[in-house]
Amino acid sequence: MLTDFDLTRCSNFNSDNQFNACHYFDPANNPLECGYCKKEEYYRCLSHNGQIPLSYSSVSSFLTCRYLYYLQAIRGIQVCDSAKSSPLKMGILWDAVIQKYYNGIDRNTGSPYNISKIITKYEIADRDVAKVRGLYRAYKMLEIQIDPDCELQAKIDYTLPFNKVWGNGIPVEVFIDGYYDRKYFNYFVENKLSGRPDTYLDPWFIQSQIGTYFLVDPSLEFCIMEVVRTPSLKSIGKYKEEDNEEYEERVYQDVLSRPSHYFLGYSHETHKYGKKFYRTEFNLEELRDRYTHIFREYWEARLFNGWYKNDRVCTNILPGIQCDMLQICRYNNMSETMYRIRQRPVTF
Repeated sequence: MLTDFDLTRCSNFNSDNQFNACHYFDPANNPLECGYCKKEEYYRCLSHNGQIPLSYSSVSSFLTCRYLYYLQAIRGIQVCDSAKSSPLKMGILWDAVIQKYYNGIDRNTGSPYNISKIITKYEIADRDVAKVRGLYRAYKMLEIQIDPDCELQAKIDYTLPFNKVWGNGIPVEVFIDGYYDRKYFNYFVENKLSGRPDTYLDPWFIQSQIGTYFLVDPSLEFCIMEVVRTPSLKSIGKYKEEDNEEYEERVYQDVLSRPSHYFLGYSHETHKYGKKFYRTEFNLEELRDRYTHIFREYWEARLFNGWYKNDRVCTNILPGIQCDMLQICRYNNMSETMYRIRQRPVTF
């Protein structure tokens, strides 16, 4: 069990004569960014004053609960791969097989995707693997097309001017990072697998992510959301005793019989799917202002250790979904069978 959640500074802090950090300090590539800690029980340095880049996902965590943000972005606590939810594991697997199909490189390893290792690493259930395999086989059989000349997993590395008046020593830029699934010269594509696909077809619910991607690149004119419905066929009645291979085949045949049900917006003429959203559908000025306001609140929270808990969302972080960090907040310790500390970034 890991129990140290001191919000002020770590017990290992040992300042040297060269820098205002300690011997365990590991600087980030950008000298203005908050550095890391070489101790395995920490992630970011708790005493370094550099920025932590914002992203649409970290902003969502901060808006939901400041302590959730602290645990994820500063302490680097993650749910162990094997303990992640079934829908999340299937989403990771689907993203991997599609990236591999188009010769993408796994940004976590710097190597081509190894699907077998991903299945083993996340301990993905055989039935969930069968669902993704059925979808993938149908994807290939339907000869789904994408436009060529894209950049897979294009990285966002953006600085937003901070136009709010502050005193000396306060940053004047906001760092924003992230990744596009596929990026073209004037548009981008995001691929999602979901049991609630309609969520990704409403601009209101995708504005944080999609709006951010528009915001950081003025040349982007539209986005295509390629949304795939998670198979939900039941093994009942005459299918009660079917094995995973039989289930996979049934998923495959069902997808081929009604491709537009699974690949939303599928066209038999073009062999493409997805829904297009234009830049003008998103209020980018409002989103820009939100980033600057959130950055100020986040910076003040770091100055005053303002990582308070929001217990109103613990059991409903998303509709009907409990927060992954509830156990940590409730007992102020961390089960090492359930959670782990993120590894520091590796440059390939």
